Amino acid sequence: MTALDKFEKLECPGLWRETLSEQRRNVFVSLGDATLIIKDATDTALAHWSLPAVERSNPGTVPAIYTPGGDAEEELEIDDDTMIEAIRTVQQAVARTKPQRGRLRRVILGLSLLGVAVLAVFWLPGALVRHTAQVLPDTVRQEIGQRLLKNLVPFTGAACTDATGTRVLNQLKRRTLGPESWNVVVVPSGPALSAHLPGAMILLRKDVIEDERTPDLAAGAIVLEAARARHVDPLLAVLDQAGPFATLRLLTQGEIGDAVLQAAAQTYLVTPPVSVPEAQLAEKFRAVQVDPAAISARSGLTIPPLTTAPDKPLLSDSAWLRLGAICSG
Repeated sequence: MTALDKFEKLECPGLWRETLSEQRRNVFVSLGDATLIIKDATDTALAHWSLPAVERSNPGTVPAIYTPGGDAEEELEIDDDTMIEAIRTVQQAVARTKPQRGRLRRVILGLSLLGVAVLAVFWLPGALVRHTAQVLPDTVRQEIGQRLLKNLVPFTGAACTDATGTRVLNQLKRRTLGPESWNVVVVPSGPALSAHLPGAMILLRKDVIEDERTPDLAAGAIVLEAARARHVDPLLAVLDQAGPFATLRLLTQGEIGDAVLQAAAQTYLVTPPVSVPEAQLAEKFRAVQVDPAAISARSGLTIPPLTTAPDKPLLSDSAWLRLGAICSG
């Protein structure tokens, strides 16, 4: 140890006692290899103290009083400045050569925090979004869908609300989706032929009704959007764009800000639609006996056609005509 080179064979007198009840006795103190050796006048070792464990009970005061550490009753008194400085120096040198437990803990803590940060940046947001989407009640989903619909008005116009047309639209919804709690809304315009929103809401652009001679395209759009909504939760796209703080607020407080939904509305209808395997789509169309030809032609999909004719029509001719006036009210 280089610190010992300077103090090699350093020795000085001192006063030592083995217990607090004994009288102090004259001794000689010398530095060993990381030890403090206490000897009597005959050079007999009375004690060996480990320097790293030695504690000074009166820092800054001379004579210096030392103990071997812990609850030991031994006590050593030294007034030699050189020996006092040597003990301090060698203790520091010995401490530097020992494993630094505190430093190791700090390194481990730092690595742990780094790992948490990596998780927070790359894994936690996605996990938070998925968890929030899974546990959010239907009432909150429907509220988000309705608010998002209002924020889409600048791009689609207000939803069509003619009472007669709405009743027929509900008939078409039941014919294509059965008793499930879907809400189908017709809007005047927009960049998408059809879309779906959180809360089991389907949007149809009015030209799928007004410009068609049969309900096939409208019915096909309803079946297609319901399949897309079942395949990938539409709330995920909203929360992904909202970010972790808004998602956490929604999870803990059940609230989402207007600014978040306004931002989502600006890109919602121009985002590429969810891709559903065409085999699954074919099964959906077969199950409800809706001919996919019309929606395939408009969407670019190649959904296999029905092999048998539907057992019942989608709507009567008169009902279809009434539905065509849904945006005239």
